[in-house]
Amino acid sequence: MTQFQADDATINQLTGLGYSGETDAHLHAKPLLICDVDEVVLHLVDPFVQVLQERGYVLKEHSFRLTGNVFDAKTGREATQEEVWAGLTQLFEEQDRRQHIVEGVVENLNSLAQFVDVVFLTNMPHEFRQVRRSHLANHGLDFPLITNTRSKVPAIQTLQAHCAHPVGFIDDTPKNLEQVRDRTTGIHLFHFMANSRFRELAGPIDGVGFSSGDWNHTRQKIQTTLSST
Repeated sequence: MTQFQADDATINQLTGLGYSGETDAHLHAKPLLICDVDEVVLHLVDPFVQVLQERGYVLKEHSFRLTGNVFDAKTGREATQEEVWAGLTQLFEEQDRRQHIVEGVVENLNSLAQFVDVVFLTNMPHEFRQVRRSHLANHGLDFPLITNTRSKVPAIQTLQAHCAHPVGFIDDTPKNLEQVRDRTTGIHLFHFMANSRFRELAGPIDGVGFSSGDWNHTRQKIQTTLSST
């Protein structure tokens, strides 16, 4: 069951970055881009496949999800959710050496940052936040980062409440985009998925401005959308 309430760790991070319970529309002097990380900024599918192989599993691309697509390489048994999460946990633990930067994202996000404020909002266990922040900063992506473990809607609503300018949200997961579409107003939605096969499996998403796996195209679209609204 989806929980539309941020957990305490996410709330504390938002507060620490200046997003208090009281609205301050002047916190952002520019439009705001809320940016996912996995498969948008860092590759996830390919390194996750490598982790699975090392653990004796294979990923079969049947649908846009991980649980239900992972199988024991020898027996063909479907992996449990716990086994899938164990593989993801290993990936997050080793992300600074396994999760490489998506092509074009560094120069294009930093170019966008001249016109918009960028905040990373990533769904992952909070314990790996500092590793991820350092990993991104070491590659020239030194933007605020918030880790989240439930629906992204509450955090996005808080961020939007502190910005009197256009707000955009870019994510790889259709469910995240659909939840924001259905539970917020006035946010421009963009779909980005570095892995082309999973991008195809995602299919069209109602209410989303575009779907892409190319950051040059993505930067142009976001800049045009957020600067002309």
